[in-house]
Amino acid sequence: MQSLQGRVVVVTGAGSGIGRALALGFAARGSKIVVADVQDDARRETVALLEAGGSEALGVEVDVSSADSVEALAAATIERFGEVHVVCNNAGVGGGGLIKDQQLVDWKWVVDVNLWGVIHGVHFFLPHLRAAEEAHIMATSSVAGLTSTPGLGPYNAAKFGVVGLMETLFHEMERDTESNVGVSVLCPGVVRTNIITAQRNRPAHLKRERKGGSVGDDARRRNANVAAALAERGMDPADVATCVIDASLERRFWVLSHPEHLAEIEHRNQSLHALTNPTLTGSFTDGD
Repeated sequence: MQSLQGRVVVVTGAGSGIGRALALGFAARGSKIVVADVQDDARRETVALLEAGGSEALGVEVDVSSADSVEALAAATIERFGEVHVVCNNAGVGGGGLIKDQQLVDWKWVVDVNLWGVIHGVHFFLPHLRAAEEAHIMATSSVAGLTSTPGLGPYNAAKFGVVGLMETLFHEMERDTESNVGVSVLCPGVVRTNIITAQRNRPAHLKRERKGGSVGDDARRRNANVAAALAERGMDPADVATCVIDASLERRFWVLSHPEHLAEIEHRNQSLHALTNPTLTGSFTDGD
């Protein structure tokens, strides 16, 4: 994109973390921001921060796992601003534990938000983006969308799906002579966000069945403790947002905010090329 001044930018999961940083970062470049989040207080706080800084902002309550909710978000955006130029499909949730210990509700919750949330965003916003003179769409995946860490089965599966979806969209938009839409995928490592507490927004009908003191519960608690410790040392979300904003201006697809993971990614790709069984470069413990 040539400029972000006056552009309309939609950010899902904008109530905190990378989403809030994206909203503030695009606003600092002169954009109008649609703040989409499922959590009311967090969404309102981001809107207040934007308006205090002199930016025009619209807050919309959105559950990205719901097609109707994302369709309403697109409608609200067009009703307020008449157009949209950048869409950041960023909302996501975490989840850990070994595959053998997962319940179907674990898979449904994580995949519905992390993958279907992006599918819904692409589906309902792409027609509007294609109608713009120039536009950009991104999605937040993860290093877990490029390498497979034990103990993150649902998360890995969803994030791999996001990479595949966005890479396909990139190829299609490059060949679309009737539009001018850039595409990016963000694959960060550990960032200082509250994704590890995402259970606070988990719907009641997708809560785990309590079986009491199981080994799987213990593993999930260990995962949560490890994740919390890592998050404290993670990258500042503002730095990640800068990477995304720069990529949108430069029409770059891959956004790897943590280049230190490139060795792990290369190791996996070399194994694939050689058709050898997967191996890990890091040191992992059961369930962590």
